[in-house]
Amino acid sequence: MEKQTNDILLSVRDLNVFYGGIQALHGISLDIRQGEIISIIGANGAGKSTLLKTIAGDKEIGSGSIEFDGRPLPGRIHQFSQQGICLVPEGRKIFVNLTVLENLQVGAYAQKSKAVIAQRVEEVFDLFPRLKERAKQMSGTLSGGEQQMLAVGRALMAAPKLMMLDEPSLGLAPIIIDEMFEKFRQINKMHGTTMLIVEQNAQLALETADTGYILNLGKIQLKGPGSELLDDPYIQEAYLGFK
Repeated sequence: MEKQTNDILLSVRDLNVFYGGIQALHGISLDIRQGEIISIIGANGAGKSTLLKTIAGDKEIGSGSIEFDGRPLPGRIHQFSQQGICLVPEGRKIFVNLTVLENLQVGAYAQKSKAVIAQRVEEVFDLFPRLKERAKQMSGTLSGGEQQMLAVGRALMAAPKLMMLDEPSLGLAPIIIDEMFEKFRQINKMHGTTMLIVEQNAQLALETADTGYILNLGKIQLKGPGSELLDDPYIQEAYLGFK
């Protein structure tokens, strides 16, 4: 069911992005409303990660515009957490030579209050009890699933308005994938965090999403409520393996 809100948090208009002379995104336009979960699915090479990297300031815009909370986005990714945006990148990218607790504290680097940081750490530990058990453990020794929990927890430490997740199920066991997507729903419900999920697991992505987008060769092919896209015969055959 789509959440009823008119507050547009992120607006992308006629976005074109190039790699050298090759166009990767063609006229992408989308709106993300406050409190929504948006999933973007598509085959390898469809442009999903390019879209996230461009929104995150890690890829130059060829033409078009991106606005967050009614203002143009800052130019560089390191400024984004101060604006209320956090990216959980593909492959987690945690600091393997820091402990779990130290990784979380890094996520709150812009917050000066030690009391607020401590409170956020406890909130992450409540959400992911396994991280509390491993608070003093070096992060490089965690399992893949635990590292994904840590990457999400580190993003939460910045109290983002928008959390972007790039292929969060990549390399994880099915039971951990189900657990992570349940946590995404919980974060969205408890904190009101808007979420933009780029994901190859079409079934889970659309089950979780208020709105889903299908990218194909750098263009938006379909858009609609996640539940309706799940029932679309084309989606079922092309992405869900139904005949």
